[in-house]
Amino acid sequence: MIYIKATARGEPDALPLARTFQYADKDDELILHHSVEMVKEKLLKNMKLNVNEALLLYAYFVTSQMRAKKHTGAIEKDAKAVLSAGQVMIGVPETLRTIAFDAVVDGRRDWVVLKEPIPSSGYIMATE
Repeated sequence: MIYIKATARGEPDALPLARTFQYADKDDELILHHSVEMVKEKLLKNMKLNVNEALLLYAYFVTSQMRAKKHTGAIEKDAKAVLSAGQVMIGVPETLRTIAFDAVVDGRRDWVVLKEPIPSSGYIMATE
């Protein structure tokens, strides 16, 4: 069983983004697995991910790491390698500056907070 409430905070003047991922049994988890595979296929085709796809990948990463019995600190540290700024659309790193996961995976509950999981590219939009 997987139940994850994800809350992403970005720019200070923007409202938080909240998503719930709930998979009650193996059949539901198969849907999760297929969704993640579709997102990974986009990455293989050098297509950029939107904010919802990136959030799904991070939720799946947290789930798999919890199942591997990793400690919260290790999950938070390793999450920085999941995506790069070049793999996501403009604005995604800024929207997902902090992602807090309240996760229950197979009866284990954890609170995982990812701070700047996608390193910012440092681009600046110029005006003429």
